[in-house]
Amino acid sequence: MWTRRGLLATAGVAAVAGTSATAALSGTVDLAGPPDFTFVSMPDFFNADVADLSGLPTWDGGMNSYNQWWKLATDSCLWAVKAQDPDAVFVAGDQVEGRWNVDTDDRRIFGQVSQGTDEVSLAMCRGAISRAGATYYSHYTKLFADRGLPLYAAIGDHEILDDRSGPLSERWSPSGSHKGTPDNRYYLVDHAKSVWADHFTRTPSGKPVHQRRPVGTAHEHTAYAVDFADVFTLVTVDVFDRTESGVRLGVFDGQLDWMKKEIRRAKEKGHVVAVQGHIPAVGPYRVFASGNLHMPEGEQSDFWVALKRTGADFYLCGEVHDATAVQPGSRQPVQVSHGCTYRYGFSYLVGKVWDNGRVLLEYHELPQVSQSEELGIWSSDHAKLAPNRVSYTLPVVRGRLEWNNGVVLSRTEKLGVYDPANDTYAYRKPPHGLLGLARSAPRQGPSSA
Repeated sequence: MWTRRGLLATAGVAAVAGTSATAALSGTVDLAGPPDFTFVSMPDFFNADVADLSGLPTWDGGMNSYNQWWKLATDSCLWAVKAQDPDAVFVAGDQVEGRWNVDTDDRRIFGQVSQGTDEVSLAMCRGAISRAGATYYSHYTKLFADRGLPLYAAIGDHEILDDRSGPLSERWSPSGSHKGTPDNRYYLVDHAKSVWADHFTRTPSGKPVHQRRPVGTAHEHTAYAVDFADVFTLVTVDVFDRTESGVRLGVFDGQLDWMKKEIRRAKEKGHVVAVQGHIPAVGPYRVFASGNLHMPEGEQSDFWVALKRTGADFYLCGEVHDATAVQPGSRQPVQVSHGCTYRYGFSYLVGKVWDNGRVLLEYHELPQVSQSEELGIWSSDHAKLAPNRVSYTLPVVRGRLEWNNGVVLSRTEKLGVYDPANDTYAYRKPPHGLLGLARSAPRQGPSSA
């Protein structure tokens, strides 16, 4: 558990370590030479449906999901990522808005839909999900491919039609309704995952992109492991487990066993190991404009216990749209919850890994210059239309964390020790237009159990 005395003591160590934590970091890393592997992690990009719809045969001339302003903003953000010269880019979920089983404007861009649980309604929705995925996911992957950015994605809640408000155990309900409104998302989860896999983990011929995956489980096309430069292993997991009673949040059963084997295998090779999943496992952490999905058991979850026992080093997750680094105990894994909701801001984590076990994390934010009050980026759910214009300026480093073989050596700003009672770094919504007033940030995330 975090205590205020412990928080202050840790902060004090960083304060007396040198004239500045940043200077100490740069001096240490310079002595290590160039990194052996560099990654960028940017969960929740876009968290919106972004693609040009005007070429579709069903195009009706209405609001598009793309325009020149979003193109310029995307160029600015991905230019900043490309400038890091990463060997890989990780996106831990929420690449889209994804509410493709609804069509509140009845435009039928992706076909007619119905929220019933009968087979006719479900078949219509499956068709719409497939066509929407082909449009938005194809645009998404092309953005990275055109820039020579190798993409390694995980599945998020928006890839399975987005969660809804309520208790964590009821975000995808088999009841067929949500607050009295017809809702068939639960019955479409498996199809939505398959559509995502068609664009991220399967080739056009249907063959798996990654050989190391939990074969024989429900997650064999949404979880995978990859080694980089003989120094780093990424284990990507699917934290959405559909059961008869709903969708469990976490990693369980066959996928959990597979994950443990992959972590042990990587540690035997001397690799730094990061697990990538969409939702936080432990707290406390910052939360901004999010449904705050998380593993309800916290440190007692099967997932976190497995990370500790197998020696995983980092857990990279998104969902909460702000950045916090948490290490619940000495030599435990470091969870870095981060990412953004693109309509309000853009951020990314740069990781540099050396073969001697040293890791440097840098958290970057691109401040938003402006955002229009006018909505102009279409989503199949009218409630999720995005601003017509967004624009960003140059990136700013907002936190660093240096780690070596399980020990956090120093940390600053947003990657520093998080004290929910005294936090000056929480992200806030930017002004609307150029002169509007910023709105306050919402609640903090839950503390670990």
